[in-house]
Amino acid sequence: MSERWNGAWIWNSLPPGTPNVYLEARMEFDAPRSPDRASLKISANQEYLVCLNGKEIGRGPSPADLAWKYYDEYELAAELTGGRNALAVVVCNFGTTDIVTGQMQGPGGLIAELELAYGEETHTVGTDAAWKVRRSPRWVEAVSRQHLWNGYREIHLADREDGWQLPGYDDSGWENATVVARPGEPDCPWPRLLEREIPRLYSERVKPGAIVRTEANFGSMQNEGAVLADADGEAGTWTVDASKAGSLPGVLFDFGREIVGYPELAVAAPQGGVLQLRYGESLDLQLYDTFRLKPGENRLKPFGRRAFRFLHVSFQAAPAPISVRRFEVESVHYPFDLSGSFQCSDPLLERIWETGVYTTVVNSQDHLEDCPLRERALWVADAVVMGKVIYQTFGDDRLLRKCLLQGARIQNEDGSIPGTGPERNKFLLPDFCAHWLFGVFEHWRFTKDRAFAEEAWSAVERLLEWFLNQEDGDGLFARADRDGWWCFIDWADYIDRRDRVTAVSCFYYKALLAASEMARETGREDQAAEWSERAVRLRGSIRTHMRQPDTGIYADCVGPEGLSRSVTAQTNFAAAWSGVMNRNESAAFIAECFEPGKLPALKGAFFYHVVLETLVDQGRIGLALDIIRSYWGGMLERGATTWWETFDPSTPACTVPSPYQGNTPTYLIDHIPVSACHGWGASPSDILSRFVLGVNLRRLGDGIVELNPHPGDLEWAEGKIPTRYGPIEAGWRKHADGTIRFEAKVPEGIRVEASSKNVEIILAGKD
Repeated sequence: MSERWNGAWIWNSLPPGTPNVYLEARMEFDAPRSPDRASLKISANQEYLVCLNGKEIGRGPSPADLAWKYYDEYELAAELTGGRNALAVVVCNFGTTDIVTGQMQGPGGLIAELELAYGEETHTVGTDAAWKVRRSPRWVEAVSRQHLWNGYREIHLADREDGWQLPGYDDSGWENATVVARPGEPDCPWPRLLEREIPRLYSERVKPGAIVRTEANFGSMQNEGAVLADADGEAGTWTVDASKAGSLPGVLFDFGREIVGYPELAVAAPQGGVLQLRYGESLDLQLYDTFRLKPGENRLKPFGRRAFRFLHVSFQAAPAPISVRRFEVESVHYPFDLSGSFQCSDPLLERIWETGVYTTVVNSQDHLEDCPLRERALWVADAVVMGKVIYQTFGDDRLLRKCLLQGARIQNEDGSIPGTGPERNKFLLPDFCAHWLFGVFEHWRFTKDRAFAEEAWSAVERLLEWFLNQEDGDGLFARADRDGWWCFIDWADYIDRRDRVTAVSCFYYKALLAASEMARETGREDQAAEWSERAVRLRGSIRTHMRQPDTGIYADCVGPEGLSRSVTAQTNFAAAWSGVMNRNESAAFIAECFEPGKLPALKGAFFYHVVLETLVDQGRIGLALDIIRSYWGGMLERGATTWWETFDPSTPACTVPSPYQGNTPTYLIDHIPVSACHGWGASPSDILSRFVLGVNLRRLGDGIVELNPHPGDLEWAEGKIPTRYGPIEAGWRKHADGTIRFEAKVPEGIRVEASSKNVEIILAGKD
């Protein structure tokens, strides 16, 4: 809580709105002896890196809206010594509103408080006007942007490092900090300070796996392979000669698959020089980091986080040969339990499962990111899809809990939920409002976390009131195409999205059913009845006004001139998935329209989670597996190591997502980065664990696991799923007569329900 803080928010004297500021702040203090406890609380806007006596302690905070700022806490007793100590922090503030997603906003600020305990006696070192601050001389101020979805490139001047993080440094020439706000004050830009809600990120050092190419470019190099992961101790030291005027020697490294983190290099440059890092999820590389080396030893690491598979290191303007003593990446992601597994009789499906799991891992940072390269934002629907993978493969609920509550905390005044986050922004996607509620419902079923439900409930109520206010005289969601809104549905420009969009009303109907069930289970019977009645009326109206005459097929919308002539798979799967269609209608649509290919093909991985779940529900597991093998297997055939944002299998086999090759809705738009690592495409990992393996955790909140394998054409499957009760181990094999023997080891505290026909279920240790 804010009232617990003695420290103040500080900054320097730069005017608000100054872009690309790296602020260095420091305070020295005396410790009579090593303390019994030393607790550091710290936050900043936007990012900090804190050091104690020159040693890096940590970075943060978790991104959040300005009104709901997180702080981190570190225990530093083991790092402190008796005598003089120095607490040093560098903070980066973006400083401009010119960003597409509306993130990284607000003025610069730093707040920190170190409490030292000596028995019953405590001493506090908090940020105040006595702290010394300066705009860092180590980063060039006027640099270009990476792109309009993220921050600035970095030009780092290592020759201006001066030991400011260490005790005894002379900071007399620095200005005193300006106190810009105090926690709890009415005009504080950060009115709340919340303790971090998730564990700190896991980190490990990763070395490149291979060299794609080596470029002399009028220079030379030796032993560049010495930094590879499989290099032995006899490989020598990577040395580079860039002493010839105009030379630009470099090496392009391949890390094998997407990696998210911070490159680190230890470089000996006797007379200085320049080192540059270019990154790419593909071989289309972008320059983000430039280091001007100081004479002697250099330890290099960008301040900003990077996402890439390929990393190009180049050198120039070095009068004397350079030695690279160390090159690796601090890889970071959420600390999931990675012990889950899935194996089956089809190696391709195993690869698809693993790729989806890994894609989810690298997109799981301080929140669930839609993509770690382009915008790193908390898009609602992306998070909900990844949440299903997380429940079924990692057993974690904390990250989803945080992400869903961050959506509730930035709810718009009218009750709608912004399509992205975690900061307030202008993006309003009506279908994503429903997806947020789907996520809340799934989390409730997985956890039955009543504290979560209570905190989210007012947002649920206001959201459904917002939906009600969008109804027309027929009770349909109207004007979904209004200015300032983005009626998404799927990455498909052929969907008719005018006025009363069928898929949005279908999602609205499904949201009412989910909220009604939650209301009933939390003792809100009146609300449950009201929302259930609204759902019945809405379904009737959709079926009356949005179906093609004398068919069970739904048009995309009802526009100003009446029922649209456009019919798409997305609209009809939305009707089937939501329950607007009855089971017979759904089966007929799949068999007569979708399966024969009479409708435009899907080209985005996102909406397939609706398609696959519907197919499984309809008993069409064979068709679902065919789609998984074809669509996601098609990506693997073209070299994907994480799932692409979009993919068009009809494009030439030599193409990958690119502004110049296609497989993206932003084809030939060169200023929008294309994402090759998108978590919204990870749904096959959920489908394979939940339905094919047949271990369904959707009701784990009630202590129930459903065992119901869907073998399709597979001969066997086995796997392991971590849960808060302990791991579930399961496997099945198909006999020649078509019957299945299913064996499972289920932890104590979980009740098993099974309903499969022709399946013999054997529980280890139980009758």
